[in-house]
Amino acid sequence: MSLPTWASVLIALGSAVVVACTADFVLSRLLRTPFNPNGKCCFITGGSTGLGKSLAMQLAAGGADVCIVARREAELKRAAEEIEASRRNESQKVVYISADVTSKEDIVRAFDEAKVKMGRDPEFVCCCAGAAYPKYFLDHTLDDFDNLTRLNYLGQVYTAHQAASRMRDSSIQGKIVFVSSMLGLLSFVGYATYSPTKYAVRGLADTLRNELKRYNIGVHIFFPGGIESPGFDTENMTKPNVTKEIEGANTPQTPDECAKSLLKGVYAGHYMIMTDFISELLRATSRGVAPTNNAILDWAMAILGQPIASGYALYMDYTVKNWKETE
Repeated sequence: MSLPTWASVLIALGSAVVVACTADFVLSRLLRTPFNPNGKCCFITGGSTGLGKSLAMQLAAGGADVCIVARREAELKRAAEEIEASRRNESQKVVYISADVTSKEDIVRAFDEAKVKMGRDPEFVCCCAGAAYPKYFLDHTLDDFDNLTRLNYLGQVYTAHQAASRMRDSSIQGKIVFVSSMLGLLSFVGYATYSPTKYAVRGLADTLRNELKRYNIGVHIFFPGGIESPGFDTENMTKPNVTKEIEGANTPQTPDECAKSLLKGVYAGHYMIMTDFISELLRATSRGVAPTNNAILDWAMAILGQPIASGYALYMDYTVKNWKETE
């Protein structure tokens, strides 16, 4: 007795899903490159405060030599002292370099100085420098867009370009980690200068994840939410009330928590690295053709996340329209 047509179709679809998930699961693990910070040379922009400093401390605790880069010399010196106190052993090097990531010349100089001070080119580079100044689109000057693009996007372009070229020329099978944001996967009122720069970082990372495989250079991208820092406090000073309403009770994570999530993702070989279940749902629904972290779970989360994302979009639109009538 033959099966009904609909049953045959369901079986075929189910079999295809199982085969696809299995292939994705196996291939994603075969293609991942493990990372152990012990003995590695690490280069971190935005390393004097916040996520960058916490990441540097955790890498030092894992046995890495660390170079932090930022603009302010006094903050760099204080951060370096904290990082030194986190080292696994006293033979590890901790150095700092004052440089502006928005300057191509400064970035080249920073890598040159780091090589002199560390004795080698970095094997792990993380782009943590960035900022946000939430306002209504029409309250921004055009210079605001130029400035945030230079800092949040071009700063990562310049850093990654130097990192990748040096890794290629020295045959280093290294890691480059970009820092985007949850607002690089969704956006709403108040983030017209910030969110597009973080979407751009996602596009750059997607490109280089594929392109740099020819040199065995691993690429990762981190999507944190709010992070406790002086910068987060500054954001709230200019943030529109309707933006705060949409975000709700947005409790920021500590820099240490975020750094731990970032390194956990790198250690696991994940390309897109998130911090919690909600952000994982967002990743699964908007990853495009990026590698999965877990094929079966990602497919399930994508199905679950779609109606949640649609509902949240309706809520955002309703809130903005309603705010126009009352503000």
